[in-house]
Amino acid sequence: MKTKNRKNTVMQWLLYALVMCAINVSYGQQINLDKVVRAGELTLFQELRNPKSWYYIIDKPSIAKDENGIPKFSFLRYVDNVRSGSDEAELREGDGGGIVHALIELGVTKDQIKDAQRELKTLVPEGVIKGPVIYNDGTIAIISSFAKADGELTKQVLGIGKAPILDGQRAAVSIQLTKQGAKILWESFKTPTPDMSISFEMNLSGYRSPKRALIEADFEQVYKHKSFEAGISAPVLAAEIKLAFDDLVKKGDIKVTQIGSDEDLQKIMESAYNKILAMMFDPVGGTGTPSLGSLTSGATGNTPSLLDRATTMLNTARTDARTENTRIRAANQTERERVARENESRATNSSTAAPSTETSAATTTDSTTTRPVTARAARTPMATPQHARETSPSDSAPAEPNLQQEETVPSFAVAVSFQMKEIKQRGIFKIDLNKYTTDNLTLRFDKNFGNINCDKCFKEVNLDDALFKQRELVAFVDGSNATDFGSYINFATLAMKKKHQSGAITNDEVRIDRNNFNKEGNNFKLLYGWQGDDDRSKWLDYEYKTTWSFFGGHKVEGEWTKNDQGAIAIAPPLLNKKIAIEIDPSSIEGSDIRVIDVKLFYTIGDKEQLKNVTFLVGKGELSKEEHIILPRNTEEYGYEIVWNLKGNKTVSSGKLATTSSVLFVDDLPEN
Repeated sequence: MKTKNRKNTVMQWLLYALVMCAINVSYGQQINLDKVVRAGELTLFQELRNPKSWYYIIDKPSIAKDENGIPKFSFLRYVDNVRSGSDEAELREGDGGGIVHALIELGVTKDQIKDAQRELKTLVPEGVIKGPVIYNDGTIAIISSFAKADGELTKQVLGIGKAPILDGQRAAVSIQLTKQGAKILWESFKTPTPDMSISFEMNLSGYRSPKRALIEADFEQVYKHKSFEAGISAPVLAAEIKLAFDDLVKKGDIKVTQIGSDEDLQKIMESAYNKILAMMFDPVGGTGTPSLGSLTSGATGNTPSLLDRATTMLNTARTDARTENTRIRAANQTERERVARENESRATNSSTAAPSTETSAATTTDSTTTRPVTARAARTPMATPQHARETSPSDSAPAEPNLQQEETVPSFAVAVSFQMKEIKQRGIFKIDLNKYTTDNLTLRFDKNFGNINCDKCFKEVNLDDALFKQRELVAFVDGSNATDFGSYINFATLAMKKKHQSGAITNDEVRIDRNNFNKEGNNFKLLYGWQGDDDRSKWLDYEYKTTWSFFGGHKVEGEWTKNDQGAIAIAPPLLNKKIAIEIDPSSIEGSDIRVIDVKLFYTIGDKEQLKNVTFLVGKGELSKEEHIILPRNTEEYGYEIVWNLKGNKTVSSGKLATTSSVLFVDDLPEN
């Protein structure tokens, strides 16, 4: 008996070890965000430590279909009749909203991979495509068009949700719509050409190549910006944070000092903004996906709701991109005409002609500059004119125009929302980018799924219809994805209890794990019926309770919660937190440091957990990331830094505590 139990224990530990290895592989994919090529129809990123290995982006979504060709899509529009009070005016509309579920396929065909591999060989002869890039997380938004009072069509963000990470190349999409959003989308589907776009904003982690740039931020001035006046009380959109940072750059409160040409300005600005954002903000709810209530709250007086602000930012981004593309097209046409004149002059006067003295507005006069950069310069750096390169009048080959690439529309994320951390940063923040640094990159792609030929995929429900003698509750996991179930969550159970007027009790329960999360499309059902419930309004009341099981045998059981809504959104009480660990090369230059060991301490339940990160300084390891698990709304964790010096000497910082998402480990104590 003891032998059998011992074998079971060994098997459990082996299974746990295999799962953790898989997690480390997913977190350990190291790509170079600065090394990207377009091969065939695919976008490829180079692996940092193996330049021959390339990974492709999956950015071609479609709605999955079952074995009968029926789209795995549903749009439920519901209404709940509401009576007005005796002292209130008559209500013309009830409450309601909508729920959109879809199983999205993000796939790449074998032919596309073959074509990309063939074209990659022409660009990088030894290059090999290894597989897909693994996204960290993402946000989705449902977008449609409607006509304003003047007849002009405008884009409207109808709903925002969490984008599940790929699991078998399929992603379950679940978005709850407001009453207005459900109405706009429903009316759109009545038209001959429906307009329903799902916008994906997917995040991936990697490394930026060393750049000769220094980031400085005066946090005292940054917190005073008008966009951050609300403090921790209100969520802020990623696009709003970016505009605020642009303004702070112009004022000099954020300085990005660059030495060299303008070619890397965009990447430098992205790195600067990402570092400062991670220190000041956390994603709303730990995921960046706001709840339905927060999407519509705040819309009073002159204060627009978060959903309205997302719509405004989207349309502003589109307008800015179109304006910039008009400028780029004009500049490209000027460049083509200049090169045509140069080639014509060269052909006519090949023996005596001098180099052209024409210059364009984009001519670079100084290849080494040190100055704060601007947002527009960062977004679209001007190309160096063809005649600014080393050329000779006797060159036989005709010159080629150096054209600028047009921007995508829109050009930055609008859906992810953040909340300011309770503990504010102080002083002047500085970081030198002259090393390989960890960074995040947001990739946006859209797909219009307007034409969905499936009548039974669309349903309207009146929750007060007396004919309905049973009630089906829709449950979904808010802010998590299939990768979370298997990386640190074992499973979750959702229990429902309904006490009827007759005294009978109905119980129902659903278990959610990695296997059924995408299989069910993050769309789980609970059910109770009618048992002597003559009071229709009380029949809607029920209770539910969640229980979460996490790795390491930790369990969190919630309380019974009263509810009367037709949808239940549940979220894990523990969240992944990413810690960026940095070393300033100038701080350790000439020192006796050989290896730096960093220990991260965090607590789950009553058990302290430990993770170790090692920097081999002699091999140029200066920037790494690690993930820990913290309770929701908790930021503090412990750490200890051990510096290993020449002569087998060690110096320890002792166990310290911090809430920062960026941890610097290069400050060796003087003693």
